[in-house]
Amino acid sequence: MGKIVSILHYSALPVIGGVELTVDIHARLLKEKNFQVNIIAGDGKPDKFIPELSSSYYKEMNKKILRGVTPKEFSKEVRKVKKKILKALKDSDVLIVHNLFTMHFNLVATTALIEVSKEIKTIGWVHDLSYLDSTYNLPSPGNSPLKFIANFTPGIKWVTITNYRKNLLSDFFNIKKKNIEVIHNGIDPYVILPPDMKKAAEKLKILDHYPVAIFPSRVTRRKNFELAIDIASKLKGDPLLLLSAPPDPHNPAFVSYKKELKLRAKKKGVRLILFSEYCTIKDIETFYFLGDFLLITSKMEGFGLPAIEASLFRLPAALSNIPPLKEIEKYFKSHIFFDLTEKPKEIAKNIDVFLKNNNTVQDRRMIIDNFSWDTILEKKLIPLLRST
Repeated sequence: MGKIVSILHYSALPVIGGVELTVDIHARLLKEKNFQVNIIAGDGKPDKFIPELSSSYYKEMNKKILRGVTPKEFSKEVRKVKKKILKALKDSDVLIVHNLFTMHFNLVATTALIEVSKEIKTIGWVHDLSYLDSTYNLPSPGNSPLKFIANFTPGIKWVTITNYRKNLLSDFFNIKKKNIEVIHNGIDPYVILPPDMKKAAEKLKILDHYPVAIFPSRVTRRKNFELAIDIASKLKGDPLLLLSAPPDPHNPAFVSYKKELKLRAKKKGVRLILFSEYCTIKDIETFYFLGDFLLITSKMEGFGLPAIEASLFRLPAALSNIPPLKEIEKYFKSHIFFDLTEKPKEIAKNIDVFLKNNNTVQDRRMIIDNFSWDTILEKKLIPLLRST
């Protein structure tokens, strides 16, 4: 069992905002890694609801503070909120606070959290800083509660979402940059897929591979999948050959040919996935999203619609130079052709160079490798939590 983690913000989903979404994703992914996680917030539907954490709860009190007057009931409210937070943190090992240490929207809650941070390991996750945003035009903090968002608080471990924010925070709080961790926001690389396809693709870890060669087609011999397997075996990286492979009701040899292909792939050391074995592909268009490039090794085609569809989805393609495909060559700028008599090794070499020089392919891969939530979780967030 992992650590018990509490994540606190002004609000939680279904309140929509970038921080709310980030908190929800962090919580969900950490739970999948056997962490116990509680979201604490003052608005929305968190696991633990403390209304006094809402950015609007102490609105009138905040207005007075910004005018230079600290209300006499301020300290009493701080003690009350601190008590509620500590109760919500019972058994927690670490508290992550998003934005409240650097924003002015609820200075009662911020002050209470400063006190709480002395009693539990606390991470201050900085998305924004009020004093560095001219739109807020905050007064000098002096000795008012604004001092808590204007001055460094010892004992808190700091995280920012960019190096730019890290540099700003370092200068503003006058702390060493090495004491600030950068953990970017991320993306779900499977987000565009329908639920059933998404579930299957995530389970199969399709996008962990590069390059992913897709071939949308029924499993019939004229598609020459043997050559596709041989080419994939020679590609650099960790290639995957992904076939849509819907069952062919018109071809009784469908099952035996599948077995042949799987055996060939195993002998060649190629990971081959027939995606229709894991989910129903209702909309073939979304299948293209999984590929780094389209590979067609067909000996015969009536037209070659996948080449057209791939271009619509900005997917480059490597195509056999059969007449139907060559006929539509003039419409492509991001496709290469190969002769069916070429050696798989030479075809693969040309594909490797082709993909390396394709900015769209390389950008996509860099984003998947560096900004997927799973990568951020494994390389950044979990190590941070285990070291705190």
